[in-house]
Amino acid sequence: MILSSPHVHTQFCDGKSTAEEMVQAALANGCQSLGFSSHARQHFSIGFPTSVEKEQQYIAEIHRLQRAYADRIRIWLGCELDMFACNDTSPFDYLIGSVHFLPSEKGFVAVDGKPEPLQDFLIEEYHGDGLALARDYYTAYAALMRCRRPEIGGHFDIVRKSNHLLHMFDETAAQYRKHVQRALDAAMEVGTLLEVNTGGMARYNAPMPYPDRWILERWRDMGGQVILSSDCHYAPLLLSHYSEVIRLLLDIGYKTVKALGTGEEMFVDTELELLQISL
Repeated sequence: MILSSPHVHTQFCDGKSTAEEMVQAALANGCQSLGFSSHARQHFSIGFPTSVEKEQQYIAEIHRLQRAYADRIRIWLGCELDMFACNDTSPFDYLIGSVHFLPSEKGFVAVDGKPEPLQDFLIEEYHGDGLALARDYYTAYAALMRCRRPEIGGHFDIVRKSNHLLHMFDETAAQYRKHVQRALDAAMEVGTLLEVNTGGMARYNAPMPYPDRWILERWRDMGGQVILSSDCHYAPLLLSHYSEVIRLLLDIGYKTVKALGTGEEMFVDTELELLQISL
């Protein structure tokens, strides 16, 4: 049984806590491994992409922590990247592939950002057609999977983050689910793990993780594998909502999830029932 999170952000990008504070929180919560995943550099800057200098500082600090805590916890060096990332990925142990942005005539718009700019984007670029926006999001996700071949697929359906406010598309509509399926097919094709991401539950009281339950059910039916992730930006919330998401996965029919290993093997199976007991 391994308790862990592969998706953690620190002050090197848009996180609130230092990397060492994250390690200390992991130890306090009984984690056996922890993965850092700072955002990759991009050709454009919207808030969090790191500079070359900051990226090198990030890598150096995680290496320092790996040495300092080697006898207490296995620490992995990861990176979360979009299609537009321009950094060298060779220093990283694994990649999390996520779609945060869609291109517009004015630059790029964050699909998981504030709802007002997203609503303007929807009207100006899509003439109010939210289903077309969702189509382009999942098309970008599929392309990211096939092009970058990340080990982990990040917050798969985060395009629905503001949907309850903006009513962009019907999440039960057959056409919407066809777009979802195409992205799932791409993730399956390259052997990507889908993270079950509790970040939205921790930060803005989202009722479900990413992906939503029906997507997790479909992924299970496809034979896909998942990994628990907190997408943590603040150390006290490192394992927030893990207990209820484990119950959800067990109810859906998952028996095991992947976790970051404690030795040389990067991803190992861990039993959900044992995780449930440990929490």
